[in-house]
Amino acid sequence: MIESSGKKPLVVALFGPTAVGKSRVAFEVAQLCGGEIVSADSMQVYRGLPVLTDQPDSAMLSAVPHHLVGAIGLEEEYSAARFAGEAAALIEGISEHGHLSLLVGGTGLYIRSLLGGFSFSGQPDQEARNRWQEFIRTEGLAAAIRELERLDPEAAAAIDRNNPRRLLRALEAAEAAASGHGRSVSAERQRLWSAESPYRVKSFGLTAPRAEIYRLIEERVDTMLAGGAIEEVRAARLAEVSRTASRAIGFPEISSYLDGLIGIGDAAAAIKQKSRRYAKRQLTWMRKMPDIVRIDVAGSTTASVAQAIIDRINDRTD
Repeated sequence: MIESSGKKPLVVALFGPTAVGKSRVAFEVAQLCGGEIVSADSMQVYRGLPVLTDQPDSAMLSAVPHHLVGAIGLEEEYSAARFAGEAAALIEGISEHGHLSLLVGGTGLYIRSLLGGFSFSGQPDQEARNRWQEFIRTEGLAAAIRELERLDPEAAAAIDRNNPRRLLRALEAAEAAASGHGRSVSAERQRLWSAESPYRVKSFGLTAPRAEIYRLIEERVDTMLAGGAIEEVRAARLAEVSRTASRAIGFPEISSYLDGLIGIGDAAAAIKQKSRRYAKRQLTWMRKMPDIVRIDVAGSTTASVAQAIIDRINDRTD
């Protein structure tokens, strides 16, 4: 049994690249220590795409409490801000019941926004948003970047200059900070990677050699396509699908196949390539995460990895 005493709730975070086996390891840990799982996956939160998004199966969902899995409709937008608020409330309730919170997923921004205490300002100032949208539309990205350089040089140096949406948000935040009504993007970025947290955090990163991760991705995509993902996307497209839900890896590719634009082989190859790229980004997030214990799962059983995590938690619990 894991000690969870202390003023701050203990949160065990399991992160790692897609297909590495996070969900099953978390399930084993939860069974062994009486924990509850809070999913930090931006796509598993949606109902209607369990195969495409590789959600835990019905037996796992019945045996261990899972939160934020299949929790919202495909028509809803979802964001890191919404996740952080909902996950924080869940963790508070789990802690009050004397259970361990297992934060599990591959969406690095979601995990760090919650654990780092990242500040979301809530609803944007619509007047400011409209003004900056018009500025970007009429003056162009280069002029908008110059404005961001003036307001927040550090944010301007780090931002993706070809992403108008992120540039818009950065300009809003920079202007709010300059007027004393918020924090700058650069200041919030420092909080994102800070080891300070509203929780006592034990972070674990599941990993494997790159070739093994890619092999697992190949297997997952083939299994997903044979196991009902095509039918899920076909059904989902009969109703409203939000912008965020439609970005699930595999959704655009299967849609192109259903529209007759590409063959199933090309769709599979595109999904595998996108998944490999996503895994690379996840590994980059892992390298940045503070105080994370990396565990190479290659050649290990799920049960042995879970036990190693529990042993490390008990060794390091404050």
